[in-house]
Formats: sequence, structure tokens, C-alpha cells
Amino acid sequence: MCVAFAAMLSGCGADPTSPTPVACRDTVITIGVFSNGAPASPGQGMVWTSHFAATVLPAQPSVYVVDINFAPAGCTATWSAVSADTSAVQLSPASGSGRSQVELFMPVNTGAQRSTLVTIAGQTASITQSGR
Repeated sequence: MCVAFAAMLSGCGADPTSPTPVACRDTVITIGVFSNGAPASPGQGMVWTSHFAATVLPAQPSVYVVDINFAPAGCTATWSAVSADTSAVQLSPASGSGRSQVELFMPVNTGAQRSTLVTIAGQTASITQSGR
């Protein structure tokens, strides 16, 4: 038996035969920063909204890996990933369930500084990329 627990999160534990649903809570979303196959930068493991709130990203193309994790272990909550401006930030995949990763890609910015809102698993961050 599965029960919806929040507008963007729903699901139950790993045991679908359990008569008691397992509430998905304590969503932890962290950031891993990778550039052209290089190891993760010091942003690795930071809460993703804090990382983007404190950083103006460079104008060159950037890829970030956002790790979505729920408690308790085995929670299979569904989530979605939405960019308000897909020309500034592209997300893949756009939805999933349970522990997952979302790739956040920012193409080169040849114009003025730009910002957009990105929402992943119900948590929103404003992402700013410098211009050239």
C-alpha cells in the first residue's frame, strides 16, 4: 500500500507487502561538481541549494550532478526536476523515484549574466551564470 506524503514526493518503503507505509522524509539533495571528466570539486557533498545560492557560475559550459537521497533507507518516493529556463539550465532525467542523480547542464553563456530557478524534489534554487 503506497500513500502520498507531499505534493512532489510519494511512495512507500522497499517492502511493498508491508501493511504500514514507510513515510519518505528528510530529503537530502547534495551537489557534485565535475568538469570534463575531472574529479569532483570542493562543492562535492554540499547541500545543493546552498552551493548555488553562494556561487555565480562561469560563462563556459558546466555540468553538475545532483544526488537525491531520502530517509529512511529504501524509500521509493517519486520526484521531478524542472528548470524555469531550459536554454539556461537543462536537467536529465526530468523525474524518477528513490535515490537518484540528476545531471544539471548549463550551456555556454555568450550574453549577459542570467539566472533561472530550478526545482528538484520540491527544493528550489536560483542558479546564476556569468556573462561574457
